[in-house]
Amino acid sequence: MRERILETATSLFVERGYDGVAMREISDACGITKAALYYHFTGKADLLSEIFTAYLDEIAVVIAAGMAGGGSAEAQLRRVVRGMFDVPVERRAILRLAMHDVGSLEAEHRATFGQAYRQRFIGPLQQIVADGVAQGEFVPKDPELVVWMLLGMVYPFFAPSRGAHATAEASTVDDLLDIFCHGLARTESTG
Repeated sequence: MRERILETATSLFVERGYDGVAMREISDACGITKAALYYHFTGKADLLSEIFTAYLDEIAVVIAAGMAGGGSAEAQLRRVVRGMFDVPVERRAILRLAMHDVGSLEAEHRATFGQAYRQRFIGPLQQIVADGVAQGEFVPKDPELVVWMLLGMVYPFFAPSRGAHATAEASTVDDLLDIFCHGLARTESTG
């Protein structure tokens, strides 16, 4: 039941935002009483916190797998981003939800999530960039800034929508990574 509640709440939060969903709607969608819902979760913020934690667990596995493949920093970054895009868009949308609604958590939960987010998501990405800079593969740039720029490029693909770019095909991900890693400027080899 707990997993079903989390799945249902995630879907509703992603679709309508944290503030757009009431506990009654979650319990109704799960086919349980509100009391049964409160048996499993102390409140809506508790649900949101657990959704965020589960997403970080999921994305940490993706990042670790991308880094474990070795090779150049660019190859690792490409594997990580491709792995992120292999996660269904409904799951990727949790990152957007987190960025938008983390302020709805109590200060302690917000701080815990922020620390875990930096350690398990942002930190490893920054390490890949820092390693690439140290090895002379990337130009010297602040790894934190580079990671935020990368996330800015991928962020639009982390929302379920009905637009032309709602799903990112492999070629779209490759284009995104090519532009990120090598720029958009024409070189002699691209004529």
